[in-house]
Amino acid sequence: MGLSFLSPLLLGGAALVAAPIILHLVMRRTPVPHAFPALRFLKERAIANRRRLQLSHLLLLLLRMAALVLLATALARPVLRGAGWLPNAEGPVAAALVFDTAPRMTLREGNKTRLQQAAELARVLLGKLPAGSEVAVFDTAGGPAAFAPTLAAAEVRIDRLEAATPSVSLPATIAAAKRLLETAELERRELYVFSDCSRGAWEGAPLADAPPPPPPAAAAEVGAAAEAAVDEAAATMLVIDVSAASSRNLAIESLELSADRIAAGTPVVVTATVSRTGTEATRPLAVEIVDDDGRTVRRGMKPVQPQEGGPVTLSFEVGGLKPGTRQGRVILDGSDDLAADDVRSFTVEVGAPARVIVAAARPAARNARFIVEALAPAALRKAGTARFAPEPVDYEALDGSDWETAAGIVLLDPPPLADRQWDALAEWIAPGRGLVVWLGPAAGGSGFNTAGSRRLLGGELVRVWRTGDASNFLAPAALDHPILAAFRRVGDAVPWQDFPIFKHWEFAPVEPRAKQDKEDKEDKQGEGGDAGGPAAVVAAYRNGLPAILEHRIGQGTAVVVTTPVATEAGDPAAWNTLATGFEPWPFLILANEMLLHAIASPDDRNVVAGGPATLNLGRRDLPTAVVRAPGGDTFPAAIDRSRGTVTITATLEPGNYSVRAGGEAAGVTDGFSANLDASATDFRRLSAEDLARVLGPGHRLARTADELVRDVKLDRIGTELYSWLIVLAAAVMAADWIVANRFYRPRETAEGERDAVAEFAESLEDGADGGEGGDAAADVSPQVGRAPPPLPPVTGAPA
Repeated sequence: MGLSFLSPLLLGGAALVAAPIILHLVMRRTPVPHAFPALRFLKERAIANRRRLQLSHLLLLLLRMAALVLLATALARPVLRGAGWLPNAEGPVAAALVFDTAPRMTLREGNKTRLQQAAELARVLLGKLPAGSEVAVFDTAGGPAAFAPTLAAAEVRIDRLEAATPSVSLPATIAAAKRLLETAELERRELYVFSDCSRGAWEGAPLADAPPPPPPAAAAEVGAAAEAAVDEAAATMLVIDVSAASSRNLAIESLELSADRIAAGTPVVVTATVSRTGTEATRPLAVEIVDDDGRTVRRGMKPVQPQEGGPVTLSFEVGGLKPGTRQGRVILDGSDDLAADDVRSFTVEVGAPARVIVAAARPAARNARFIVEALAPAALRKAGTARFAPEPVDYEALDGSDWETAAGIVLLDPPPLADRQWDALAEWIAPGRGLVVWLGPAAGGSGFNTAGSRRLLGGELVRVWRTGDASNFLAPAALDHPILAAFRRVGDAVPWQDFPIFKHWEFAPVEPRAKQDKEDKEDKQGEGGDAGGPAAVVAAYRNGLPAILEHRIGQGTAVVVTTPVATEAGDPAAWNTLATGFEPWPFLILANEMLLHAIASPDDRNVVAGGPATLNLGRRDLPTAVVRAPGGDTFPAAIDRSRGTVTITATLEPGNYSVRAGGEAAGVTDGFSANLDASATDFRRLSAEDLARVLGPGHRLARTADELVRDVKLDRIGTELYSWLIVLAAAVMAADWIVANRFYRPRETAEGERDAVAEFAESLEDGADGGEGGDAAADVSPQVGRAPPPLPPVTGAPA
């Protein structure tokens, strides 16, 4: 059991106890003379009064001295150490230091990054650890979860920390540090978290103004684990806040491309969203393309001046791109406090128009002309800028077509097909190709709903739904799906009611029903043809029945439309007027977007840094590929020969990656881009309410080296007595005030003094009856205006 002080120099304030002593010596009360003849009685009375006053003065003196001593001791910040219920304060500790090393930690303030500030405070912390302590250093970039052999080794690890794309979140890193501390043999365990306390650091935590978490179960489990880790560590950890007090920054929040794959001669539209933090600033935003020699060529530049709290969106149309894999970047010229969010990279594949097989009833050229013209207008085909190259074929010739070179297949009003054909289509789609099915009258009859059709389409036909008037039409409830995203520009202005639907199939999304269907589905899963459950509704009709559905098969997509487009204009048996109505531009957009979504390349041309990127090399005879990172490092990657794809997982470095497989002459060259997630550069500090939510209501926070040392000593030594001493000093000062007011009351009035003298005279009279004090009474009585007492009678004659 011992006592120590966090500020021992302030104990010198205890010398102030001399002040009340001096005051009491200087301000001693001078005795008041009394003009009474009975001096002996007055002396005795004065002695009694003096004793009473001495006791009162001594009590006041002790109270004032105690108040000053308590105040000086409280300011010295004493703490209780070495108590029986506390671990040994002088012994070694097991400490885990967690560093947030996301790119936002490169934010500068005072010519020092947040990571450098964290390392500086960490070195102060290491200097306060007792000898023999164990230290483990964790960071969000990932690393070994083990204690360093020595404190010097831990310091070297801290000095080598660099900002990098997070491979694990900060809550997950804290949880890993907590698990390691639980395995330590030392009695005392300490956890320190160095963070900028930003929104990006606690992405996924329940913030005050954050949207609800995503519905998938996997995301919910991750969020629950992170929250549990924070709750578990918040009771014992100390958070060292290294956030910047102020910053000036322009950031490219996001980058979007009109398409990852375009036809030669077609421009790509690059859209960037820029936001501002701090003072107003104007900087040029430029788009650059990497040429064949590896040099960047600037293709456009615009000034950008975003407002506080409101991002600005700018678009660049880049044309004239040569066929092949083309890479570029959007960059903010100039400098600010954070450079990590000034660049965004992109990759686009430029090639020939995508070949699409359009299967229709004979004659296919006539029955498929609406779709062919919608996908590749004659003017664009003549100019060589068409996005697709549709190829009409009859259903009888569908099996003989070259499916391998086709990017997608469109089935117009398909008749019942054999399960062999449905299964062949499902197997062809699975690697990442697309299928669009426009159901029509040819699907009638009981032969259409088979196990193969249910596996491919994700449902079955129920009946034909008829509407006699023009009251039924396409009525999408939302435009969130990628197929409908193109209609966001016009929103409610799409005149769906001008293109009525007279007939359509009622389609029921279902799982395969028979036991054999389930076994067949499992077999297809083993072959890469996972049916993925029932079809999902993308858009509905005004009557509420499904109009457009999507069914995932492996990496491919099948889009089902429950009404056809193969009828003539003015045909009384027409099922709809989507393609034959007045100015049917909604049909043109819908037909293109459905096919684009279905044949969306499985290639991950633009990914989030740290996530996997999959590229379809188009060849299955190549063993390995060589990947070149943005920094110039190269590493091998295995090729999946069954699909001709390569998956790259080492994508932590943001920028443009190139992939090459085979030799110079007969090899394949491809590439992709990786960009930082928005949370990696979001340095907006959490509010006090959000901090309490993610760290817990009793969290401890330190910002400076002094606060860090104070909290470390407090946690290691024990309980601080400051608050108790302040309360006790206040109580003593209150008692001093009460006692002083009681003993130093104002002098009594003259009338009161006369009353006191009268009482004193009466007491003398009473004393005269005893023999002594009679003369004193005779001397006093004239002063108070009383008649002298009678003389005692003479009992004898003089001698």
